[in-house]
Amino acid sequence: MALPVLLFACREEVSYADYPTRAIVASVGETHLYKDEADIAYAQQGRGVDSITFMKNYVERWAIDVLFQEKAKENVVATDEIDRMVENYRRSLIQNLYQDRLITQRLLPNISEAEVRRFYEEQSSLFELTEPYVKGFYVQLPANAKKTNSVRKWCLRKGQEDLEELEKLCSENGYVYQFFTEEWFPFADLAHKVPLTEQQLMDRLLKKSTIEFREGAFDYFVCADSILKRNDIKPIEMVAGEIKELLLNSKKANFIKEVKRSLYDDALNSGRVILY
Repeated sequence: MALPVLLFACREEVSYADYPTRAIVASVGETHLYKDEADIAYAQQGRGVDSITFMKNYVERWAIDVLFQEKAKENVVATDEIDRMVENYRRSLIQNLYQDRLITQRLLPNISEAEVRRFYEEQSSLFELTEPYVKGFYVQLPANAKKTNSVRKWCLRKGQEDLEELEKLCSENGYVYQFFTEEWFPFADLAHKVPLTEQQLMDRLLKKSTIEFREGAFDYFVCADSILKRNDIKPIEMVAGEIKELLLNSKKANFIKEVKRSLYDDALNSGRVILY
């Protein structure tokens, strides 16, 4: 007589274990926050944070969000407008995903150097500088440093070996320096590194490409191999990446426009689109 009762009890115990009740952490009316949801949030966002503090703040934010959503529903009754906005967003999202897939699969977005140069030459007025730029370098070392004469010689000659020796000396002795011989550097940033105004520095470098002066406890050497003044046209190497991006976006837009036109023409010819 005891055996059937025992077997029934075992079956009941397994059944409840297979379908556990979700533990509730907090409730707002009939809306519940479950422990497993909070645990997932902590695993994703709570690294390095005390778990009790995290959970306290998380539950509070959850309750506030639920309460505010309820209040919003009570005061926003234009649900048709919301449904329309959601549907428009859904349509836009689907179309954008399909558009990206089309571009990836069927468009070869190669922009040649000839295309870049042609656009640069035809649209040069788009590339006027709003601030000056410079290529060169500067060095700041203590006044009466032992190798000042060598620094002066290297700065005036500016050969590859000279620049290597200059950089080695500065690195070994902790002198302040910066090379920008291969890239355009904002002139204002250079002026901030030396005790001269931007205009003073510009005037002196336009007269002589390498200048030397002492201010307080430091000697300064500034070299400007090339200077671009405000309102000059940016050199093509400064804007090549920008032009490529612009041309690529134009190609993508034209490609999608052609795809849409082809869809319309085919549907019109097949009778799917009827114009009354």
